[in-house]
Amino acid sequence: MSIQEDFRKKNKPVNVKAVFDIVMGIIYLVMGAVLALSKYLGLEITFPPPDVVIVFGIAAFLYGAFRIFRGVKTYNNPS
Repeated sequence: MSIQEDFRKKNKPVNVKAVFDIVMGIIYLVMGAVLALSKYLGLEITFPPPDVVIVFGIAAFLYGAFRIFRGVKTYNNPS
């Protein structure tokens, strides 16, 4: 391996899409957990029925997990 190839490997540019997916995934994950557990955290969300809030929280949590998975996969295998 030449010095130039070694330098390129160590200093590869950050994949912005992967980092964005990971950050947004964390946001969705946290908000989904807060919404899904709002009844147990003492938060009263009155407008949608509590069942709808829990279902939306679980969906947001799963979507956040998917975004993190996709971001990590993109970061490890840039194309």
